[in-house]
Amino acid sequence: MADMIERKILVTVEAFIKLIRPHQWYKNLLIIVPAVFSLSLFRPDIWPILVSSFASACLVSGANYIINDIRDLERDKKHPGKRLRPLPSNLISVREAAILSILTAFAGFSIAYCVNLNVFLLMILLFLNTQLYSFLLKDYAPIDVASVSLNYVIRAVTGAYAISVPVSPWLVVGIFSLALLLSFGKRVGEIIELGDDAEAYRTALKYYRKMHTRYGLLAASILVIAVYTIYSLQVHGVKFILTIPFAAYLVVFYTNIVWRNTAVASNPGILFKHWKFTLAFTAWIILVLTLLYLL
Repeated sequence: MADMIERKILVTVEAFIKLIRPHQWYKNLLIIVPAVFSLSLFRPDIWPILVSSFASACLVSGANYIINDIRDLERDKKHPGKRLRPLPSNLISVREAAILSILTAFAGFSIAYCVNLNVFLLMILLFLNTQLYSFLLKDYAPIDVASVSLNYVIRAVTGAYAISVPVSPWLVVGIFSLALLLSFGKRVGEIIELGDDAEAYRTALKYYRKMHTRYGLLAASILVIAVYTIYSLQVHGVKFILTIPFAAYLVVFYTNIVWRNTAVASNPGILFKHWKFTLAFTAWIILVLTLLYLL
């Protein structure tokens, strides 16, 4: 009997953890980007602030994911992959999920307020934009992609305000371009995975089918490479040319693999299982840090 109770508790805890989707928290690492490019990365005084801001964003994002799952409960039951999530599979009740959402949101906002007022306001903006997406914009193409991409920008800008460095226009344009690439990649993955059922699952997907989403993904990839190239030459000069081939390779690798592996579209972290991508990404990081901090 005790073993059954213990097993039930473990299953419930695991379901709660899955509900806030920690595997998606990598997006909040964008908070660190302003520290890297403002040459502040190795200042020890900023790390407690960055860690707190990251934790706040993770908790607020977790609350958003829960609310989105509650909103899409009936729709997710028809999805081949999402029906296995805690709510559609009845591992957690809607009431329990709602309580967890309130608690995580409160914790996230509290931490953000302790960092500074700007971070607190940006976390509110992140929350509100996500809710606007969940309840209204997700069925309207291409506004849905723009809304999702805005959340990436909010995360990056949060990092700048957290450590009190200027918000560069390049930060906004660059992150938004990258977010467009990932968002279009996700739409491509959904259309391929769902096939003829895509339109029934999400209204916006019928418009993406007509708009040739793959061309949108290709355009976004070209945009990312172009923005990064112009940024490298204008801001850092000739020395940053060395980083452009690595950045371009990463973008092309992602674009190519999304055609063949829909799992990558919904979880780009899978890319790091490919040694070529991991090697290129590591080389790019090392090269960027070397050029910024040592040369």
